[in-house]
Amino acid sequence: MSILDSDLELSDTFKKNKQKKGKSLHRRFNLKHVFRGGAVVWLKSGQKDYYAVFKSLSRPNRGVQLPGGRIERYENPGQAIIREVKEETGIETKIICPLGYVFFENPEDAYSNLQIYYIVRPVFPLNVNQKWRYTDKDKTRQELECWFTSSDESSDFLAAGQDKVIDMFKDWLNEHKPENKEQIIAKKFSSKNKNLVTSSFTNMRNPQPFNFQAKEQKPSFNDEDIQNKIDQKSLGLDLIDLN
Repeated sequence: MSILDSDLELSDTFKKNKQKKGKSLHRRFNLKHVFRGGAVVWLKSGQKDYYAVFKSLSRPNRGVQLPGGRIERYENPGQAIIREVKEETGIETKIICPLGYVFFENPEDAYSNLQIYYIVRPVFPLNVNQKWRYTDKDKTRQELECWFTSSDESSDFLAAGQDKVIDMFKDWLNEHKPENKEQIIAKKFSSKNKNLVTSSFTNMRNPQPFNFQAKEQKPSFNDEDIQNKIDQKSLGLDLIDLN
């Protein structure tokens, strides 16, 4: 079932089960159980990897954050993440791959927060050394300051829980690090030897019979002396050993 279909099914369920006080279960669901999407906006410059962060000048107590927000009804996570990155930083991006998720819950308040993160790349070239200000395009109209930070630096300055996202991002970078020439040659050599050993053991376990079928082969003469020797033999002449 797609996320869109599940949203429709949940919506129908909530409409059928409205509370007597006038508040629907759908309203309670939105307040207590939050489904959010976030992005690691990945930019490469030289040999270093960077990601985008921002802080609200209107609400500084929220700290430095990764772009992201609530996934609205009739949106899938990918659509929501692209929209949120555009609204909060002004950067147009494309999705590279899913990265992981972070889950918070508070049983006492019956509250939970599921955040799904994707790796995205900017569509247009950007300067990793430049800071910029942007007005949030949602209803809050917050003034935001945005910049890129290196993945080599500590991510402890991020809002609670988002440093774990950057840890996942660093692990992903290590897993997808491009190989140098020596590593590629070593891998090919190892793979070739492995295939040879496997083939040898296979032949030992399943020996194939030799094929004794004779095939007619026409001799090819490249040496003029040998050709003359054969001609003399066909005429019954005494031969001189040319070897």
